[in-house]
Amino acid sequence: MIDNVIRYIKNGKFASSLVFEREIPSKPPALVDYKEDVESLLLHSALEKFGIKSLYSHQTDAYQAIKSGRDTLITTPAASGKTLCYNLPIMEDMINNPSVKALYLFPIKALGYDQKKAFENLAEQIPLGEKLTAEIVDGDTGKQKRRKILKTPPNVIISNLDIIHYSMLPGISEWRNFLDNLKYVVIDEIHTYKGIFGTQAYNLLQRFLRLVPNVQFVCASATIGNPVDLVENFTGRKFYHINENGAETGEKNVLIFNPDIPESALAQYLLKINLDSGVKTICFTKSRKQTEKIYAKLVAGDPSRKNVVSSYRAGFLPEERRKIEQAFHKDTLKAVVATSAIEMGIDVGGVDSTILVGYPGSLMSLWQRAGRSGRSSKDSLICLITSKDALDQYYAKNPEELFTDKYEVVTIDRENTNINSKHILCAANEKPVEKNERYYDIMKNDIEKLASEGKLFTDRDGLKYVSLERYPHKNVDFRMAGDTYTLVCNGIVIGTNSGRRLYTEHFENAVYLHRGDYFIVKRVDHNKKEIYLDPFRGNYYTMPKINKETMILSKVMDSDDKNIHAGFCNLQVSEQLTGYDKISGKTGEKLQTIDLEKEPVQFETKGFYLIVTEEAREKVEENNFNFMGSIHALEHSLIAMAPSFILCDRSDIAGISYPLHPQLESSAVFIYDSYAGGAGICSRVFEIIRPLLVRTLKMIKSCDCEEGCPSCIYSPKCGSGNYPLDKKGAEFLIEYLLQENTGDAGKSDIKETFTNIKNMPEKDDDVLVFDVETKYSADEVGGWKKADKMGISALVAYSMIHEKYYIYEENDIGDFIEKLSAAKAVIGFNIINFDFKVISGYAKDTPEDFNRILKTVIKIDLLQDIRNITGRRFSLDNLAQATINAQKSADGLQALKWYKEGEIKKIIDYCKIDVDVTRDLFLYGINHNKIYAAVNELIVQIPVNWKHYHRLYLSQHTAG
Repeated sequence: MIDNVIRYIKNGKFASSLVFEREIPSKPPALVDYKEDVESLLLHSALEKFGIKSLYSHQTDAYQAIKSGRDTLITTPAASGKTLCYNLPIMEDMINNPSVKALYLFPIKALGYDQKKAFENLAEQIPLGEKLTAEIVDGDTGKQKRRKILKTPPNVIISNLDIIHYSMLPGISEWRNFLDNLKYVVIDEIHTYKGIFGTQAYNLLQRFLRLVPNVQFVCASATIGNPVDLVENFTGRKFYHINENGAETGEKNVLIFNPDIPESALAQYLLKINLDSGVKTICFTKSRKQTEKIYAKLVAGDPSRKNVVSSYRAGFLPEERRKIEQAFHKDTLKAVVATSAIEMGIDVGGVDSTILVGYPGSLMSLWQRAGRSGRSSKDSLICLITSKDALDQYYAKNPEELFTDKYEVVTIDRENTNINSKHILCAANEKPVEKNERYYDIMKNDIEKLASEGKLFTDRDGLKYVSLERYPHKNVDFRMAGDTYTLVCNGIVIGTNSGRRLYTEHFENAVYLHRGDYFIVKRVDHNKKEIYLDPFRGNYYTMPKINKETMILSKVMDSDDKNIHAGFCNLQVSEQLTGYDKISGKTGEKLQTIDLEKEPVQFETKGFYLIVTEEAREKVEENNFNFMGSIHALEHSLIAMAPSFILCDRSDIAGISYPLHPQLESSAVFIYDSYAGGAGICSRVFEIIRPLLVRTLKMIKSCDCEEGCPSCIYSPKCGSGNYPLDKKGAEFLIEYLLQENTGDAGKSDIKETFTNIKNMPEKDDDVLVFDVETKYSADEVGGWKKADKMGISALVAYSMIHEKYYIYEENDIGDFIEKLSAAKAVIGFNIINFDFKVISGYAKDTPEDFNRILKTVIKIDLLQDIRNITGRRFSLDNLAQATINAQKSADGLQALKWYKEGEIKKIIDYCKIDVDVTRDLFLYGINHNKIYAAVNELIVQIPVNWKHYHRLYLSQHTAG
């Protein structure tokens, strides 16, 4: 059957798209007679009833290791019988010692349900008076049922990390009947605990081992580059590693396509062939939107296919997903179009073919998905359809590397203070942290920091740390996804989505695709956590436009490798949704750009910068390449190729290119983790910059396009619409970076913005505090979105370096813009979302110059900083009165009245007081690391970290 399908494809209308084929031969099994290894005669009987006459060699190896009490790691491929590896020895122990308990942990619920069935099916065949039992405890388990389970615990509880965090550890007394006899902890699919989720899992396991230390671990993983390193990092234990696969495999036929038509169209064609030939298929896509598009078009071509094909992805309701899984397992469904939500070992029955629409981002995912078809000795067909993405095209042109490359490593960041701190508060709430325990040793710096911030408290002797917060567990967001929001259309709940996607997917008028149907976002209710949708019949989809800026908070380490000069550092990133593009669903062309004004999102993370020296810039420009386009293209292509080394998605990391970064005083490309606190990804990428550059250059050179395309330098997530980009310039620049050292010109240090400021000339590297008063109110010009039309009655700036005021009236605003262009930093209150927008009305003839000025000056907006810390918007008057006992002399409405009365002098005096208050509030925060705000009748302390804006100490300006 598979041979016939392959012949049809190779002679079909898209045969020219086939660029590579490989036959992976079948492999006979390595069998062992279990009667010589497995001691329990009862298990012999059960296996015989199942028709199992022998075990694979790796299963007996695991049996012996687990039985001997060793922490064991199993990394054999998909469909190799890993479940039996741990069920046999654990069941045997339970037969001999009925009080023994085991905790099985799985990353997704569906996998837990499958494993419960596998355990019960084997247990049913064991001729015991009282059967071994397993129960699921997860978020769907009602309180009453959970109490019943824990009162008389089963032999095995199947659960997940969320239950350990939210239920088990904070309510450990309720779990005591189970935990007092817990011997085994099985963690399956451990390769999925990567990045931020991995850091959360690491923290949780450290807390778990504080309270339940005497357990034996059994971990299972897909093939990755560093499995032993990963599990030993998680647990602090040494593991016995089993990676020799004794299972039989059928012949695997691999076809790789690089089509001229959209990859989704070729996927539909291959799906039709498989359906017509009776070949049961899983079609994997890279996004929810792509899943829905393929399914919708497949069904539109033949509505009867709705009975035999389904889409499957995260966001479906649980009962909807279970129904699809059961139908696919029973062969009612002949094909499923799915995201990675179905990638892990969910039992969906025998599958003959896997279609991958786009390279899934890692060799691990590629071969795990491929392993879903052709289980046991069955032959299978694996079709990889490469997209125009850079990594896809790299493997389309170098397909042999799919079979020879090393598997990617999985990273976790154990130094993520942001995540560690939240878990430490939970740990101290569960049981006081003592200075003589291991947990204190591994978390010492973060524990002491929390104590210094007044979030942890010590006992009288100072030997124990406790948390007084009632339930700190609620502050931990395991997947950094934010709250879950419900999708509602016409009063009907159609699915869910994560809060993290709100900013870029669910802004007002965004187009959203669900189960083949289009919807448009009408409104988001943050209180109810609901997103309201209407059906959409338009001919376009939407792409967000994001403006990004980054600031170096501290440098961790340097890397100087010939011409490659880089620094790993702690960063502050600001991202602002500035609008969105409407893209034609038919042609992919941009139809319209809609401007938006959204509050910027700021977070601290970890990343690295790659210096582009002045000499390199000169070389690029001498060869008539666009310099900004060259470094922008370099940024995109580095991000695209990083997942070929590190197990991550390109969305897990982000970047920004600077023709001149104000702190480095050099051109630079920044690459950073997309998550607050960092995810450990960029720290590993930083270690392989040279091989990453080599592979990136190979990818760009192998692309046939002239000026750049999605296969090399375009990014699907570029916030500036992939402009400007220069492919040849990026190629030239990488070759320059990889050549022998041309001198010390590349080394650059982070500059202290306020260092030696007294001796600077008046127009060099100034630091300005300023405030604007307008001629017209928002109502008079048609709303706050039209701030550029409000006009300026007066602008007052104060030089922190020269200790003098500069007064500007409307005709002088050009002079202020010129002064701004020479400044190193500007400080203000609400300058990002208001003052600069008002000023932009005076730069309409040169908007690009004004935007360039804003990009190269450090902007310190006290309103934004305090809002990011507290989640609340405080007035300048509130903060100033509570902190430095100062207050404004008037307000904006009074200033508007003065303008109409011609009292410009009064406006200037009022504006000057606002500048003084802003300056002194900032200096107080610099000197005390905190300011205060009035909340109801309380004065609340707000910790601030403004020293990272560089160590400013001006004795003549110390306030409070």
